[in-house]
Amino acid sequence: MPEPRHMLRRALALSVALLAACAGQRDAQAQEQQQPSQNLQHELGNVPTNVDTTTAMNLSATFRAAAQQGLPAVVFIQVVSKETTQHPQIPPQLAPFFNVPNQPQVREGAGSGFIYTKDGYIITNRHVVENATDVQVTLLDGRVFTAKVVGTDANTDIAVIKISPKDGKPLPVSRIGDSDHLQVGDWVLALGNPLGLQFTVTAGIVSAKGRSIGILRNQNNQAALEAYIQTDASINPGNSGGPLVNLLGQVVGINSAIISSTGEYAGQGFAIPVDLAVRVAKDLIKYGTVHRPRLGVLIAPVTDADAQLYHLNKIAGALVSQVQDGSPADKAGIKLGDVIMTVNGDSIQTNVDLTTKLARMEPGDVVTLGIMRDGKPINIKVKLGQFETEQTQETPADNRPRAERLLGFKTTNLTSDVADRCQVPSGAGVAITSVDPISPAAGRVGQCFVVLSIDGKKVNSPSDVEHIAEGLKEGDVVSLKVIAPQQTTPQITNYRIR
Repeated sequence: MPEPRHMLRRALALSVALLAACAGQRDAQAQEQQQPSQNLQHELGNVPTNVDTTTAMNLSATFRAAAQQGLPAVVFIQVVSKETTQHPQIPPQLAPFFNVPNQPQVREGAGSGFIYTKDGYIITNRHVVENATDVQVTLLDGRVFTAKVVGTDANTDIAVIKISPKDGKPLPVSRIGDSDHLQVGDWVLALGNPLGLQFTVTAGIVSAKGRSIGILRNQNNQAALEAYIQTDASINPGNSGGPLVNLLGQVVGINSAIISSTGEYAGQGFAIPVDLAVRVAKDLIKYGTVHRPRLGVLIAPVTDADAQLYHLNKIAGALVSQVQDGSPADKAGIKLGDVIMTVNGDSIQTNVDLTTKLARMEPGDVVTLGIMRDGKPINIKVKLGQFETEQTQETPADNRPRAERLLGFKTTNLTSDVADRCQVPSGAGVAITSVDPISPAAGRVGQCFVVLSIDGKKVNSPSDVEHIAEGLKEGDVVSLKVIAPQQTTPQITNYRIR
């Protein structure tokens, strides 16, 4: 049996060994924990003692100045549209054989736009206001207007709507830039109202120019004109129709589309060049439709094989793949296999270049096309024709009763049945049956609210409401005394009608 002294020595030695092992383990863990930090430090490199923040601050100031210049003329557009749909269980081709009425569906949407002229013309996207029955425009300063659709163009997805200045107060107007001279790598800001967040600014660069992504042609629109500016500035649903501006706050594009598997920003946004948009907008304002020049050819991009076959010294131009009989091109002598290299002396790099240059011209203009034919350059003059014009889309006339149109809600008599259903006191007043979703009443009153008085005048029937509305006009402020459902105490709500 070992002596106690020896046992004590062994116990102490074992304890020291265990402590040493634990200490070694802690050191190893500490080294492992420090390793990521040391790796990161290595990746970051040496931090300079003198950091240049002046350049970054100057760039931030430039972004702020551009936003301050561009935002006041940006508008938030809310739209109500009605679409007639077939009964969901009856195939459309069989619908005429069933006595089932088509059901109109009310849809709400939102987008952006910018004020183009001081008298209230606004440029936006066609898909923002398509089939609109009611269009409401909100400015950065809080002013709200009812707008009408002036015209739309399916070939470019451009639309023009109109508001009217009130009380002589001027409207802010966007400054128009030059999209032709925009360069890949230039900083740009996307302004608009994405994802319901009003008046937002995002920044990025021009990623590419002249992009054709097929979104308009996918709608069986053979005359679609796509020459998008691609940007990595965040563009999301709601940005549509808003301006893409340069660092001077000048509009260089109209935000229109994104490529995304989720429907939200994925680093690829697309904007219509402002030079093209303004050309379309001017026609919509003047004629209500677009007078588009027609050459009468189908064109394709030039490939490496084309360049070799047609004896081109570079891969550039627009290859004529079809000439339409009797078209301006046919009459001028343009042939299948010609490669169009210039328009009035300006170089054509791609087929998109050709379509965008021609789109800015007028029907009847005479243009000189520089063509390579069988390896030889020739010039051909063509008098441009005109595509058939698209029928003007106008906002349908608002035939609702004056009270509903101005006040933004419908009413019914407050019978005992209605009072029970709405859980409100029976007696005086009228019950609201529906509220226009983009009227000024929306969010202030709702279905089953009881209206006791308007501007201090008691109401006991819908005809009383209509009589009071006869004395109102757009821009007036009205004051309603109402009782909300499941309440017994009246409350006041005030808003400006439009």
